[in-house]
Amino acid sequence: MIRRFMEKGIADFRKERVAALYVEGKTSISGAAEMAGVTIPEMVQLLVSEGYRSSYSLKDFRRGVKLLQKTVKPE
Repeated sequence: MIRRFMEKGIADFRKERVAALYVEGKTSISGAAEMAGVTIPEMVQLLVSEGYRSSYSLKDFRRGVKLLQKTVKPE
């Protein structure tokens, strides 16, 4: 039981540290998720639940969509 408690504490600490790295701009959301050992949606949920806000704007999203459209060729 103590072992499980310690493992959970270590995992929670890792997630908090990785969230801080993401907020500081030192890693991407996918990199943070990988380091924390969670999926990208889980990482996003963690950040939201901790009150972190994204600086990713609608303009950034639209730019990404345009870039994706250029790189993906229709069949």
